[in-house]
Amino acid sequence: MSEVRQTKLILSARRMVILCVAVIGLQSQPAISQDSDDGSSSVRLASLPTENTLEETLPPSSIEGQFATSGDLEPPRSVFSQLKRFRPLVNAEAEWLPSTGGFGISSYGAAIKVPMYPIFGPPPPLIQFRYERTDFQSPSELGLPDDVLDLVVGISWVRRINDRWTVRTMGSVAFASDGDNTSSDAWQFRGGAFAMYSRDPAWIWTVGVIALGRNDLPAVPAVGLIWQPSDSFKLDLILPRPRMNFLLLDGPSRQCWGYLGGGFSGGTWAFERGDGQHDQLTYGDWRLVVGVESVPRVVPGVPFQRGHKIGLEVGYSFARDLEFQSDRPTISLDDTALLQATISF
Repeated sequence: MSEVRQTKLILSARRMVILCVAVIGLQSQPAISQDSDDGSSSVRLASLPTENTLEETLPPSSIEGQFATSGDLEPPRSVFSQLKRFRPLVNAEAEWLPSTGGFGISSYGAAIKVPMYPIFGPPPPLIQFRYERTDFQSPSELGLPDDVLDLVVGISWVRRINDRWTVRTMGSVAFASDGDNTSSDAWQFRGGAFAMYSRDPAWIWTVGVIALGRNDLPAVPAVGLIWQPSDSFKLDLILPRPRMNFLLLDGPSRQCWGYLGGGFSGGTWAFERGDGQHDQLTYGDWRLVVGVESVPRVVPGVPFQRGHKIGLEVGYSFARDLEFQSDRPTISLDDTALLQATISF
């Protein structure tokens, strides 16, 4: 390896460490312990509809803040503890795929989850409201909408069946449109069901199915395992979004984790063409990503943690295309980079 390349790698590593130190400093409030009854949403590095649906359904992100802490499984110890469980969970995210070949995407959104009364005991079901906007930068000859919206209302619930089995279900209704095409094409069902099995805290086996609401991928299976052999390493081998996590910095109350991962993203939206005809647009891509997350201190053997969190992610997007419900030909897009940021509280 040349000296120039070695120098670049060293500088990149230093920048990552500096970023982690800064993030931990910004998030220096006390971490929420494993026994806390407080609630908070998880880091959600997602913005396009497909990735949001995967994050909502797949562990670990989907169950963070809702389950896997002893406080959620035990009856509340006071009226104040019970009221804290009804605090809304909020997160905001943004994603940017710079223009290549004349086509670029920027998207951003926010979501709020409101705990319901736990009729069947804790943890409670969650009602979710989400708003997303995706802007397309494209040549006028493509005839694409300038922007599309996703308005989502859903419910999710996590239940522990016994000491080994945990089940999560989620269902949502989404209105995905440019605002001009409000026909039935704009309405989608998203969600899924997921089961986890564990005899050893270091191993969690998972199986489920996810409905994406996309024309090209209506539903996908989700199977795999989470392996955490040590406090500083976790391997998430759940398809369709595998990820390798490694501890970068360990602060008094917070930790900075890095990760490498892959998967796919995209979405389907109804829109009105220039001639007034209704159509549907599906964007899809595959991606490789590297990211960093500042989170409360991780409890060994518990992959789902609560607390205020912040995350940054960069990656490479490839195999990109635009498909249409009509007889318009599929449009292949150039590869590009991507940048995502998320904050949760």
